[in-house]
Amino acid sequence: MLRKGMVLFFVLACIVGYAVSVGAEGPTEILSVRHWVAPDHTRFVIDTSNEADFSIERGERQITLILEDASLPAELTGLKFFNKPGLKAVSLSASLPSRVLVKLGLSENLQANIFKLKKFGDKPDRIVIDIVLPETGQKDKQRRMEPGVKKKERVVVIDPGHGGDDPGAIGKNGTYEKDVVLDISRKLRDIINKRKGYHALLTRNGDYYVPFKKRLMIARENGADLLLSVHANAARNREARGSSVYCIAAGAASSEAARILANNENLADVIGGVPAGEQSDVSDPIILDMFQTHVKNQSRSFGRTLLEAMKSVIGIKFGNVQEAGFYVLKLPEITSVLLETAFISNQKDEKLLKNEGFQDKIALAAAEAIEKFLPPLPGAGEKQGNLSSPTTAYMVKSGDTLYSIAASHGTTAEAIKELNNLKRPDLLYVGSKLIIPRKEN
Repeated sequence: MLRKGMVLFFVLACIVGYAVSVGAEGPTEILSVRHWVAPDHTRFVIDTSNEADFSIERGERQITLILEDASLPAELTGLKFFNKPGLKAVSLSASLPSRVLVKLGLSENLQANIFKLKKFGDKPDRIVIDIVLPETGQKDKQRRMEPGVKKKERVVVIDPGHGGDDPGAIGKNGTYEKDVVLDISRKLRDIINKRKGYHALLTRNGDYYVPFKKRLMIARENGADLLLSVHANAARNREARGSSVYCIAAGAASSEAARILANNENLADVIGGVPAGEQSDVSDPIILDMFQTHVKNQSRSFGRTLLEAMKSVIGIKFGNVQEAGFYVLKLPEITSVLLETAFISNQKDEKLLKNEGFQDKIALAAAEAIEKFLPPLPGAGEKQGNLSSPTTAYMVKSGDTLYSIAASHGTTAEAIKELNNLKRPDLLYVGSKLIIPRKEN
């Protein structure tokens, strides 16, 4: 009898304990709402205190999310106008004491991908609504696939790291990695596109997140000769400074620091809000085995050239190109390198990263490394038309100015400036090449 009583007590205790654990989290509270705009979709995010239970109703130009056992703070209640691509307005209201309605007004009948993301790190549970913009996405794809770009020019894909919900590393003074690397990447793109025989484009050109798979797809669709992923490093040691360069490792990482950095960078899909089934497998051995020895060697070679260029700008953290399993570099047919421009965790480097002059220098150095590694293809520049007068090439030396170069070649600074599309003639980079009008005999 005593044994039966103990068993009954144990069962009751388990039932009570289960009931307590199930109801421990309580109702779901809406914490905040946010949105991001990308070329092919507009994202609306609902942050929640725990995993939300919701249903979906779709109507004419409207999507309604019904959250059960949920609460809504007064400051979030009401109608909010966005007027973003595909999304006109959002209304949040409490229809019952424990029910919240989130109504999205669309500009037209558009498809939407709706999914939940579990809390991760400092990110809470989230409900994500991606409103698909098919026309915008198709136009972007057609623009990228212009045949002239592939056949006559060196194609460089520049990948600004992070974006959107994934800020990357954050400096002590609140500088976001995602912002400074986008600034540098845009400058690099513009410098390269001014040079005959080259075409550069970005994997993202705004504050939104692009999944790893899509970044790689952009490089492949454009027939890229090179992919350069641009980042800003962070370390517990606040004294750490300088640039570093990484390429893919088919096996173990070259160092523990490289392994940790790659692991952190490879979490970007999770932080940025990619659905679990669409996230990249960062440890797929089949993809690693696909790498051609030639491509890996080319990546190391360009990495060394880039590292050498960075020395004159900020100095370097590691003397050799580091290797690790970065997913964004897993392109078996395309030379791919990741540049850590500086340590955003160091206050001096953080200040530099926000400085436009420093950003210009980083971009110029990277452009020179790219041109040195990838000389123009034969016949490059035909799209720009033939030069009407003979020219000669000149390599910039220490102490040169546009006016001294012009004087020594019997031409004018304006002529050199126009011929080389120089908008900032004061930023002559030592070792860069200029096209100089040549005097006819």
